[in-house]
Amino acid sequence: MGFGNGYGYNMGYGFWGSDILIFVFIIFAVFLFVLFRNKKIENPYLIRLIDILKEKYALGIINADEYIERKAIIEDTKDSNPYITILLKRYAHCEVDTKEFFCIKNEIESTNIDNITKERLAKRGLSYDEFKLRK
Repeated sequence: MGFGNGYGYNMGYGFWGSDILIFVFIIFAVFLFVLFRNKKIENPYLIRLIDILKEKYALGIINADEYIERKAIIEDTKDSNPYITILLKRYAHCEVDTKEFFCIKNEIESTNIDNITKERLAKRGLSYDEFKLRK
């Protein structure tokens, strides 16, 4: 009378019914993770910095290798505070070379200098060499 053994469990999938459902759920979760992991939120400020960099490349101020290097650094740098944002803008305008950028960035991210000095370093009110002499 009817299907199965009369208890109504597993809906015809037998012993593996719940295991199949868990497997399908895991596949769905992995699919969602991969789908949303690759989505980058477009940052208009970041796009503007890369556009500035493209202009410098088009004008011949920087070569292709330097463009690729600067673009990668701009994309990878987390602008964790406003001083890093100012420094990134200077870097995109090619006012700072890569070595000096990382030196200033490390000083700005450190906690042993005050905010006024960080701002002066970021805005070029104080060069990195002058900062090192004062320190």
